[in-house]
Amino acid sequence: MKVDMVMPQMGESIAEATISKWLKNPGEPVQKDEIILEISTDKVDSEIPAPASGVLSEVLYSAGDVVPVKTKIAVIDTESKGAAAAPAKPSAAVAEEAAVVNGSASAAHVTVEESDSSDRFISPLVRNLAEKHNVPLTELNRISGSGQGGRVTKQDFLQYVESRERPSSVSVMTRPAPSPSPAPVAQSRPSSIEPPSLDWGADGSKIVPMDSMRQAIAEHMVRSKHTSPHVYSVQEVDMTAVSKWRKANKAQFEEKEGFGLSFTPFFLEAAVRGLIEFPYVNSSVDGKKVILKKNVNLGCAVALGNSGLIVPVIKKAEEKNLVGLARSLNDLAARARNKKLLPDDVSGGTFTVTNPGVFGTIIGTPIINQPQVAILCLGAIKKRPVVIDDMIAIREMCYLTLSYDHRIIDGSLGGQFLAFLRDYLENWDTKRTLY
Repeated sequence: MKVDMVMPQMGESIAEATISKWLKNPGEPVQKDEIILEISTDKVDSEIPAPASGVLSEVLYSAGDVVPVKTKIAVIDTESKGAAAAPAKPSAAVAEEAAVVNGSASAAHVTVEESDSSDRFISPLVRNLAEKHNVPLTELNRISGSGQGGRVTKQDFLQYVESRERPSSVSVMTRPAPSPSPAPVAQSRPSSIEPPSLDWGADGSKIVPMDSMRQAIAEHMVRSKHTSPHVYSVQEVDMTAVSKWRKANKAQFEEKEGFGLSFTPFFLEAAVRGLIEFPYVNSSVDGKKVILKKNVNLGCAVALGNSGLIVPVIKKAEEKNLVGLARSLNDLAARARNKKLLPDDVSGGTFTVTNPGVFGTIIGTPIINQPQVAILCLGAIKKRPVVIDDMIAIREMCYLTLSYDHRIIDGSLGGQFLAFLRDYLENWDTKRTLY
């Protein structure tokens, strides 16, 4: 029996997708729900599983091809003799290990690496197994994963639990575990990126084609500049009170939540309160009409290394407190790194926050994410001498930049919005409880 694999429709407005990479070659066995290709749209990158077990007998499109949705892209032969070569997996393992592309942990030797990566993606299945076997999160984060991006699979975990009974079979590394996953703009400072190895031409240059995501970003940014007359306002903010409160509560937060408390959720909470106070900043334009939005759907830019960036959205952010915003941000960033975002996760945003400050950027002037009318840029927090009551003091300062559409937002409204954020953050209640 032959099963046709078609290009899925990743959202109502998506008419086509680009094949980024095939993870299986024709003639190779595949398992049902095993990830066999990656696709990219102007909304989101996705991993596509096989609809059936068998042998990938035919591939109709190559990497880089743009294919309309619901078009046949491959054929799987479920009765081929090669299908028997693929070992069967329990259904639970298939569901969790769908993202595994290459390799698996050796049953005789499990490597445990010392790592303080608290924002590592751990699947619900592995978390449940960890609770069942009384493995704390700190220990779970040290298990070497064989899944995509270093993810710990069910098999990795079970082998590790078995090896705990035989300590001699476990090798402990003293160096930090390398993280192959790109870092989110909103979460942590990335490590240095090695430049690509290029074969330069005789004229000292080389042509590198844009991938589909970069093309989509380019089109979207140019359209935004053509659509909105951009204006920029900058506000200086003293983050000292927030920093002291964060230091006093971050240990409790990490122990309970399992990931670190960055500064970003504080800015997100301030932005949400500001958008409620100034609804025209949380709007869009339709011809000669201004559409005010009831809900604050907060877009948070996430960097994907050299691949570009994506803007997942925290829906109804006005209903979340600081902890809720931090949880949503961590979840979206982790799924963005692991290509697990759904089309709904990147649509419907009403306002965007971007944080190049984690790269050390002091001031940025970002382009508005259409059809929104404003975007907030977070600069790096730096200790600087400032004058307070005619005395010099060392304070933790940063710059906030608001890029806004001058058709709707004037300098007065933009300035008031930034002043609100400044006052909200500088007057942070240091006696506030975390939960």
